[in-house]
Amino acid sequence: MPPRKKTAAPGWQVVPGAQAVMDKAVPLAMRARESREYAPVAQVVLEAVLLFADPQGRPDLRRSGHAAKSWMSDLLDEAGFKAPPMSPKDVREHVANGRKSFAQSIREAFSPVRVSYISSLDDSPEELATRFPGLSSAAEVFEYYKIIPKAQREVRIDRYNRRTSLQRLGALLSDDEPTIAPADGPDVIHALHRLATALTPALFDGADAKGKDQLRQEISATRAALLALEQALS
Repeated sequence: MPPRKKTAAPGWQVVPGAQAVMDKAVPLAMRARESREYAPVAQVVLEAVLLFADPQGRPDLRRSGHAAKSWMSDLLDEAGFKAPPMSPKDVREHVANGRKSFAQSIREAFSPVRVSYISSLDDSPEELATRFPGLSSAAEVFEYYKIIPKAQREVRIDRYNRRTSLQRLGALLSDDEPTIAPADGPDVIHALHRLATALTPALFDGADAKGKDQLRQEISATRAALLALEQALS
C-alpha cells in the first residue's frame, strides 16, 4: 500500500481577519524599509498572531505555528524582500541578506510589544479570560509561553552587564591584595550575589574532609564580612 501523502496545512488566508491585518501591515513594512521605524509594524504583527492559534487554541504569541510563519513570510515578500525569478546569485544573496536583517529588526521591535501586551492582561480580565482560557494572570501567560517578561534588548543589556561585572571581579581577584574603587563596589556585590546563588552543595561532593573544612572557614569569614557590610549600609 503506497504511503499516504501528508495534507498541507491550511494557509493563513483562511483565518478570519488575517487578510485585513496583512493589508494594514504591508504599507507599514514598506515605510519601515526607509524610515527604520519598526514599532508600527510590530504592533500589527501582534494583531496577526492574536488571530492564529497554537495547538491548545490560545494565540500563537511565539509565532511558531505554520500560519504565523507563512503570514510573516508573505509580509516580507510583499514588502519587497523577494528576488525576481531567474535573478543572478548576487542579487538573490543581497535580497536574502536584506530580508534576514529586516526580519530581525521586526523581531526585536515585536518583543517589547508582546511583553507590554501580556503585562496589560492583569488590567484586562475579560481579554485574559477570552483569549487565554485556563490562565488567570499575566505571570501565568508568561510562564505558559516561556517568555521572559523583558524585551530582547533588555535581556541583552542584562547579559552584557553580568559579563562585565564578572570580568571586573576576575580582574580584581588577579591581585594578591585587591583594591576596590568606590565606583566598582556595587558591581562587586552584584557579581558576588550571582556567583553565590549559583553555588550548590553538589559542586563540592568531590572535596575531601580537609578541603571542606577550609571551605567552611572561608564561607564563615565571607558571611561575617558581608554581614558587616549589610549593617554598615543600614
